[in-house]
Amino acid sequence: MKLLLKSGLFLSLLLTVLFATSCYPAHTGAGDAFNNNGGGGGSSQSFTVGGTVTGLTGSGLVLLDNGADNLTIIASGAFTFKTPIASGGTFSVSVFAQPSGQTCSVTGASGAVSGNVSSVKVTCAASGTPGNYTIGGQVTGLVGSGLVLQDNAANNLAIGANGTFTFAATVPGAYNVTILTQPSNPTQSCTVSNGTGTAAGNVTDVQVACGDVFTISGSISGVVGSGMVLQDNGSDNFKVTTTGNSTFTFATALPTGATYAVSILTQPSNPTQTCFVANNTGTINGNITNIQITCSQVTWSVGGSVVGLITGPGDTVELLLNAGDNLFVTGDTSFTFSTPVTNGGLYVVDVFTEPTSNKGYGCNLFGYTGFATQNISSVLVDCQHNDWNFVSWLLSSTEASNNYATITTPLYPPGVIPSPTNIGVPGGRDFAAAWTDNLGRKWLFGGEGFPYPNPTVQVNPGLLNDLWVYTGGTWIPANLPTDVNTAGDWVVDPTPMEFEDSPGVYGALNSSGPTHTPGARWGSSTWTDASGNLWMFGGQGIDVVGNYGVLNDVWEWVPGAPPSPNPVGTSVNAGTFTGQWIWRGGSNSVNANGTYGTLGSGSTNNIPGGRWAAATFTDTVGNVWLYGGQGFASAGNLGLLNDLWEYNIASGQWTWVSGSNTLPVNGIDGVYGAVGTASATNIPGGRQNATLWVDSTGVVWLYGGFGFDSTGTGAPAGATLNDLWKFTGGQWTWVSGSNLADQPGVYGTQTLPAATNFPGARWGAMGWTDASNNIWFFGGWGYGSVVTNPVGFLNDVWEYQQSSGQWIWWKGTPGANQATQYFPISDGASYVRNQPGARRGAAMWPPNGTNARVYVFGGEGYDFNAGNPPGYLDDLWGYLPFP
Repeated sequence: MKLLLKSGLFLSLLLTVLFATSCYPAHTGAGDAFNNNGGGGGSSQSFTVGGTVTGLTGSGLVLLDNGADNLTIIASGAFTFKTPIASGGTFSVSVFAQPSGQTCSVTGASGAVSGNVSSVKVTCAASGTPGNYTIGGQVTGLVGSGLVLQDNAANNLAIGANGTFTFAATVPGAYNVTILTQPSNPTQSCTVSNGTGTAAGNVTDVQVACGDVFTISGSISGVVGSGMVLQDNGSDNFKVTTTGNSTFTFATALPTGATYAVSILTQPSNPTQTCFVANNTGTINGNITNIQITCSQVTWSVGGSVVGLITGPGDTVELLLNAGDNLFVTGDTSFTFSTPVTNGGLYVVDVFTEPTSNKGYGCNLFGYTGFATQNISSVLVDCQHNDWNFVSWLLSSTEASNNYATITTPLYPPGVIPSPTNIGVPGGRDFAAAWTDNLGRKWLFGGEGFPYPNPTVQVNPGLLNDLWVYTGGTWIPANLPTDVNTAGDWVVDPTPMEFEDSPGVYGALNSSGPTHTPGARWGSSTWTDASGNLWMFGGQGIDVVGNYGVLNDVWEWVPGAPPSPNPVGTSVNAGTFTGQWIWRGGSNSVNANGTYGTLGSGSTNNIPGGRWAAATFTDTVGNVWLYGGQGFASAGNLGLLNDLWEYNIASGQWTWVSGSNTLPVNGIDGVYGAVGTASATNIPGGRQNATLWVDSTGVVWLYGGFGFDSTGTGAPAGATLNDLWKFTGGQWTWVSGSNLADQPGVYGTQTLPAATNFPGARWGAMGWTDASNNIWFFGGWGYGSVVTNPVGFLNDVWEYQQSSGQWIWWKGTPGANQATQYFPISDGASYVRNQPGARRGAAMWPPNGTNARVYVFGGEGYDFNAGNPPGYLDDLWGYLPFP
């Protein structure tokens, strides 16, 4: 019997142990929990997590680490979770099941692992104790991982599976359960119900339901601008970063049954667009893909400006955009067509009707076509006035100045007349002679510069006596020695070494001959007679025996036609033109004195003395006027002259009109009197390279040059002047400028007259007159404005307006030594940004007949290459002045 009782007791104890083992497989008691993985077990890269339980009296307490690794605690004391955590990992201890009749809370529940953790504290107290209520509930539908709940924005609880949960921290009353992190892999959306309130006891009815989520997406079309932002449900923003057509997907997915409302938070800008949303609202029952964002088509305006248009009757130009949208623009102003062009669309602007005020000069278009990707305001309608057109330039392989002459050979293919389109270009040169004949052809003779080179030897620049004619867009050599080769082609005769520094071949006075030619020279004076023959007086050069000095010989060139080709194999040595030079007067030796005769009386015996750079102009009745220069008076020394002469072409007589026929050693100072008052005692000082004009009323005008002011500044050499004089009724009047030398310019506002405007002192400028008797000049060497580097080569254009008595600065720069500006966009047409380089001593052809343009060639100055030193230029430019 005792054995049975002992056996029954043993069996009862055995069943108790087995029951405990089956219910709590992880541990059988507090001692086991304390010893789990003791001594920091595991490798050096993993550490245990544990702590201490206090106040435990009930049964059934289960702790979790990171939402798993269940640990049953049956008594107060130390505990350690079975699963170690790798170094650098995190732990999060929570209460999975509270003990019967008690509520346990956790402090120090989470953190990073860098060693064995034993600081977690679990404190248990009787359930329902005020201020110590637990918050918990149930999770359903969870499939993904990473769900984290939060209570009162602080108490985090990681959930690893469906089932009940209890936050580790108790609350005194208020609670607010939210989703801190939604599940992922797969993505789910969990929602909380019964999540807020005030606890009066332990809360166990918080429900967390998880389910599938769906994306909100769609398409975007027509975006051109930047900065567009889409928004869903007033909070989920999507920034559009691409243009054109694209797609979008909001970052926040929504669960079944949720609603969506897509809107445009920020419209595109730069350019501004208005975009619209279609299919933008609804209820989720799957992925949403049909939202459509459509943006308005971007359009661009097309416009520009009109320049160079003469203001007055007929100053309206009719423009077209893309062969329509007619626009009438009056005067120099900006314009914009009324019809815009869509983004990336082609625009083409045309002139449909030219203005009639421009006297037959049409308007050129620049920047008139392209594809619009922004508002277009750069179309330029250039009606040519106050603009330069670049006609030609011989470009060498290294630089654009100091070029030798070139000639394309053969000069004339056999049987072909007229000549080829590109016969050649004269070499760069300074102070060449220039004429326009009755056919409008432009002739050029001599100067100092670069000749047509010898085939084997090239020398430094020298004095030239080559003759060229520009006609039909072509330079043609008119007096170079030529030959016909065995193929019958005209070529330049290679026998002469260099065509420079050649003496004159005079022949008998007033006789012609195929070999007669003036000696090489520069700074001579020229005019054209009623028959279109070309006349030349003086300059500095070579006489009949090869002596170098100042000349006073008078020559006439009678142009002929270009020759017809000779038969094949016929050898000739003749000029390329049949015209001939005739020596008409003056000396065939250098440094001749003048014969003045009686002041005011013409005579065939009178002749000005040899001189260089006299100012000259032909009046409207065909008489030639000549002033000063550096040379010889009636006798004595070489110096700066102030004598005024008139030459009557018909009678062949020179008349000494004004000034001195003698030359003091220290030069002739100017006597200015009062500005605007004529006097018999007034007289401009001696000077060279002044600018002379004669207007249609017969008034002679004189400006600047290098010479003597009222005080003889710079004597005996002289200084640079900017005084303006007029001669009428036998008396001189000081009109404008300073009576003192070396004055800078006052430019004022470009294109506007002002009483305070004055050109700077200069010499070597090129002058002309217009139909309104206003006087103009271009360039020279002297002084720009006082605010820039003032001394050097100039490229400004000035007009003295007789009606107002004021100067107008029209074109060019107020500074000195400016490089040429030529923009290939102009393609030889007048263009407002073209500008010849600063220069002096250029050859000039004034307006003639129906051609209102002024043409200038060469001179010494600056080519295209900014920073290069000045050189001898061979560029040809045209300028169309107002009006």
